[in-house]
Amino acid sequence: MKLFGHPVHPLLIHFPTALLPMDLGLSILYYTTGNFTYYQAGAYCLWTGVLLGLLAVIAGIIDMTAIPRTNKKAVALAVYHGFLNGLLVLIFAIIAWKSWQASPSHFLAGKMGIILKGILVLALFVGNFMGGKLIYSHHVGITLNKEANGDITA
Repeated sequence: MKLFGHPVHPLLIHFPTALLPMDLGLSILYYTTGNFTYYQAGAYCLWTGVLLGLLAVIAGIIDMTAIPRTNKKAVALAVYHGFLNGLLVLIFAIIAWKSWQASPSHFLAGKMGIILKGILVLALFVGNFMGGKLIYSHHVGITLNKEANGDITA
C-alpha cells in the first residue's frame, strides 16, 4: 500500500516503535519520582502509539496480501511478524483502554505494570526486527529501482 509513491506501513510503524517504549520510560519516571505529569505524558504516548499501531496493522495486512505465495520464506515471516505485532498492539490497546477508563487516575503504574510493559516492548523490538527483514531481505512493500550506475535503491 502506497501513498504518493511512499510505502505506508513502513512509514507508520515508526510511531508506535517510538511511542510505546516512551510510555515505558515515562512510567518508570512516574514510578520513581511520583510526578503525575510523567504518567500523563506516558498515557498520551500509549494512546497515540496504539492508534497509529492499529493503522500500521491495517496497512501491513494489505502489504501482506501482495506477497507472492511462491515466496514461502517471506510469507511465513510476514505471518509471524504480523501475528506478533498485531497481538502486541492488541495488548497495548487493552492497556490504553483501561488507562483511558481510569483517567485521571493511574493504571498499571507500579512494578508489575513496568515489568509487563518492558516485556511487551522487548517483544515489539523482536517483531520489528522481523519486519525489517521483510523489507530489507525480501523487499516487501517497497519497489526497487536500478539506477544508471547499477546501484539498486528503494
